[in-house]
Amino acid sequence: MKIALGSVVKGFKLKEALKAHLQARGHTVIEVGCPDMAQFCKFPSVGERIARALNSGEAELAINCCGSGTGASISAGKFKGVCAVSCESEKTARLARVVNDANCLCMGEDVVTPELACKMADAFVEARFQDAPAAPEEVRAFWREARDEMMSRGADPGTRELEFLKKP
Repeated sequence: MKIALGSVVKGFKLKEALKAHLQARGHTVIEVGCPDMAQFCKFPSVGERIARALNSGEAELAINCCGSGTGASISAGKFKGVCAVSCESEKTARLARVVNDANCLCMGEDVVTPELACKMADAFVEARFQDAPAAPEEVRAFWREARDEMMSRGADPGTRELEFLKKP
């Protein structure tokens, strides 16, 4: 699977652990965040590059890392075509795909260990959306419409290059 993988500096170590893990599992990793710990990327810039990778089909899923997972989720989720979720467990990562059809897993290196992050990534990547077949059709239709509406909201990802904070 093709997975866009991004981070700001505060999620860089977690991103590197995830990159090695995902590549070892045979996934193609598309790096969209800070290239190293010396360059401080802006949150929205990384989120925009994730959206661009997902919307263009370059990536099928995305993972975005920061300190807590919150900023990564907010910055990626503001763009059209991205359903970003901040998770702290394997279960929430799996359910984000199964129940909510999320396409961008966000996590924080101050919250999860590299080992747990890898387990969460596996759970997210291996899970498949389940369209609630036991629910009445009107409930299923509501969720389909809600998902489509959420995915169409937000800013269009532009073509800007990765933006960095200026050093003092």
